[in-house]
Amino acid sequence: MQAQRLLALDLFRGLTIILMIMVNSPNTYGEFSHAYWDGVTFADFIFPFFLIIVGVAIAIGMRPVERSAEELSALRLKVLRRSLIMFGLGIVVNLMYLKFADIRILGVLQRIAVVYLVCSFLAMQCSSKRLVQILGFILVSYWLLILLVPAPGLVAGQLERGTNLINWFDSAFLPGMLWRGTWDPEGILSTYPAIASGLFGVLMGRLVLAYKQQLPQLVMSLFVLGFCSFLLGCLWSLFFPFIKQIWSSSFVLVTSGMASMVLALLIWFSDVKGYQQLTRIPLIFGANAIVAYVLHVAMEKLLEVPIAGQSVHDVYQFWVGELGWNQFFSVGVWIAAFLVLCYLPVWWLYQRKIFVKI
Repeated sequence: MQAQRLLALDLFRGLTIILMIMVNSPNTYGEFSHAYWDGVTFADFIFPFFLIIVGVAIAIGMRPVERSAEELSALRLKVLRRSLIMFGLGIVVNLMYLKFADIRILGVLQRIAVVYLVCSFLAMQCSSKRLVQILGFILVSYWLLILLVPAPGLVAGQLERGTNLINWFDSAFLPGMLWRGTWDPEGILSTYPAIASGLFGVLMGRLVLAYKQQLPQLVMSLFVLGFCSFLLGCLWSLFFPFIKQIWSSSFVLVTSGMASMVLALLIWFSDVKGYQQLTRIPLIFGANAIVAYVLHVAMEKLLEVPIAGQSVHDVYQFWVGELGWNQFFSVGVWIAAFLVLCYLPVWWLYQRKIFVKI
């Protein structure tokens, strides 16, 4: 069995896209909403999972083998081109938000582009041992940066929302519109530890390559790696809390560890045991992941555009009130309907074997 053909990898990507659509749909609450600041909810795992599956794909596609100067140059140009296209697409997606008075330079796709670029270049030439060292250096240096370097008017180590070194850096140096007004959750400095999430995915991908003919061993290795990372992240959170919006080091380890354990479970379910029921819908979403992401943003905005003074979402909220539905049920129905609306176009593409790649 070839590592690239593991059903679990496509299943993981598809499930991550589905969950991203669900947590980004309007009117979510509870565990489907992001933590206000410190702490972690179910929704907070989704973006790191996507960065990690990007890292897994990098490991499988860019093994550290001997390459001629010409081959290495061509591969780097290919990676750079993909990264620039994705970064530009992220800016286009940001412009779909009609309330924007200015261009938002950074965002979800832009962060993915940067992580893909850096992790690809490192994966081309670095051994797994060196990647572990780089990952550890990123996480520790980021913690020490916050712990020891004070922003103007603030004390070193301050971590309150909007008044910390990471958020100050955005307000001082990040041009354009900022998502939180004076700072951005996908800002400049917080992209640095996000690279560590991608590198963790690269290491997971190399485990896949190493044990591609020994799937039970692969499942065990990924699960042990994930559990140890999760435990270390929980311990580190006692000193450096889980904060998604600055991508804290403990947040990286906990989300990466959970991703590794989830991938282990999916490999056991779909590739070891051969259970393939209920996998078709995630596989269809995963086959056109970027299309699904861009599409769900566009649809979300269209459903909120006022027509004759009311949007589709406003009308839905009115009827929910008239019918007396509770919040849990009304949100569930809206998310299910929104997911179906996003599914139909990617299903149409899948049926015609159209796969949009960058």
